[in-house]
Amino acid sequence: MAELEKAVTQAGESHESLSSLLCSEERDFLIRNNGEKVKVEELEGKYVGLYFSAHWCPPCRYFTPVLSEIYKKLLEKGDFEIVFISADRDEKSFEEYHHTMPWLALPFSDENTRKKLDQVFKVDGIPCLVFLDKEGRAITTEGVETIGEYGVEAYPFTAERIDELKAKEEALRAAQTVESLLLSDERDFVLGHEGTQVPVAELAGKTVGLYFSAHWCGPCRSFTPQLVEIYNELLKKGEAFEIVFLSRDKEEKAFEEYYASMPWLALPFADNTQKKLSRYFRIEGIPTLIILGPDGKTIRNDAVGLIREYGIRAYPFTKERLDDLEAEEKAKREAQTLESVLVSDERNFVIKHGGAQVLVSELVGKTVALYFSAHWCPPCRGFTPKLIQVYNELKERGEAFEIVFISSDKDQEAFEDYYKSMPWLALPFGDKTKKDLSRIFRVRGIPSLIVVGPDGKTLTDNARGAVSTHGAKAYPFTDAHLERLEKEMEELVEKSPKEIRYSQHEHPLVLTRRPVFCCDGCNEGGTAWSYYCKDCDYDLHLTCAFKDQPDLGNQDKGQGTDAAMDENCKPAGVICDGDVCYKASGS
Repeated sequence: MAELEKAVTQAGESHESLSSLLCSEERDFLIRNNGEKVKVEELEGKYVGLYFSAHWCPPCRYFTPVLSEIYKKLLEKGDFEIVFISADRDEKSFEEYHHTMPWLALPFSDENTRKKLDQVFKVDGIPCLVFLDKEGRAITTEGVETIGEYGVEAYPFTAERIDELKAKEEALRAAQTVESLLLSDERDFVLGHEGTQVPVAELAGKTVGLYFSAHWCGPCRSFTPQLVEIYNELLKKGEAFEIVFLSRDKEEKAFEEYYASMPWLALPFADNTQKKLSRYFRIEGIPTLIILGPDGKTIRNDAVGLIREYGIRAYPFTKERLDDLEAEEKAKREAQTLESVLVSDERNFVIKHGGAQVLVSELVGKTVALYFSAHWCPPCRGFTPKLIQVYNELKERGEAFEIVFISSDKDQEAFEDYYKSMPWLALPFGDKTKKDLSRIFRVRGIPSLIVVGPDGKTLTDNARGAVSTHGAKAYPFTDAHLERLEKEMEELVEKSPKEIRYSQHEHPLVLTRRPVFCCDGCNEGGTAWSYYCKDCDYDLHLTCAFKDQPDLGNQDKGQGTDAAMDENCKPAGVICDGDVCYKASGS
């Protein structure tokens, strides 16, 4: 918002006339999308928007329909026009794109004027919307942001008008009620199912959630069932709580289908209040859940994360409640034992192959790693063999170490198929404790390896990185030990040549810090450091380089930098961001 204010107040470059900006020696006209010519002089005395845009630009294609709605409303004022300044690559693209616009355009053939305007207004990205006043002075170069923030209310886009809107908004926030947010001139109700109308006045005095969501949004579809469960539980308890759905769907049919899965209220699909509230709360992504207190004031700008973190315990979402939850979590961490983590009211055991039960009490006093993983996740499948190698090595050494697999697989069959490859213990598939463990250890993606020490306290929540870089040498995963290993790695890197020649690659390889890579020498993953060819995207473990050239030194080669990575890391239904997989649904 500060940048928008700066752009509004600092813009104001004066020009001799609008014609000096938009005309050339050969041309004194603009064109409509039907080929009609309009003299530039007809725009004199009007507010003009110069719209720098291109069809190849997705943000432009998203913004253009929004701007079209604003334009149609402002045309009624009789003193406003928009001129399209194309950044398309050819005239055909320009014409196809301009055909979707109801305003004028600079002819695509006038490349010199287009370049001149780019330079005059320092356009370094599109879409860009420059507003000029009636004297041809630039009011603001941040018209896209102005429209996004205030819509048609921003007209005539001057600094004074923006200040007026800001003051109005501050006044609204100070006097905010559920009625001031949800009522409109045409409507005093929200919708229930089967078209029933519920007066907005009935929401006064309740804690209300405004749920911005859409059926096309995977994370929304994942979160909605969790929110439904919490909503129903709170109603059973008699809590004064309600939710109003504000749809971001693109058509009414999708809205109706999605709303059918929700037990709460909704705003009518085409109601302009939805857009007003999106601007008011500055909604940047969905799902978003705004919480209003019984007095109608905003308690939380986004409760989605809180519900994912704490579930129903987050209610009523006040600062006092969240402070209590933080204090509870801190106390639990300080009193954490292996049994408090793994034992539930229904179960005091984990399982091994064949379904045999192993009491959690038998693991007390050992170093225990909790392995969050799933067969559908390519990085997991890449990391598991490395972890098996480390596990077997530690067992052969007689270390008091164990691993418990915590599955994110989709069904029992997938769990069992994946678990067959593992030599360690597991939490029973579908156990409710899994959700609590993900919350306690803040597991956001998989594979994730959490290590709990012999005293039951967490040693590290990034054991995966330690195993990837140091292998079995990472044991026992204490801070002091891992810091020592990192120092040894730094020393190894310091002693290693900064550039080498490798017999299997034609170009020199440069020692490079690489968060994640796949070694082209052994086809295994790696982290931290590799010998890298930027031209060919070729990586080599330090250890693989040393095998090829033993004269690189007699350094301790350690366990290499094996890590978890599968080159084919984007199957349907999941998002694999680098070396971490998330379910595409956002779970």
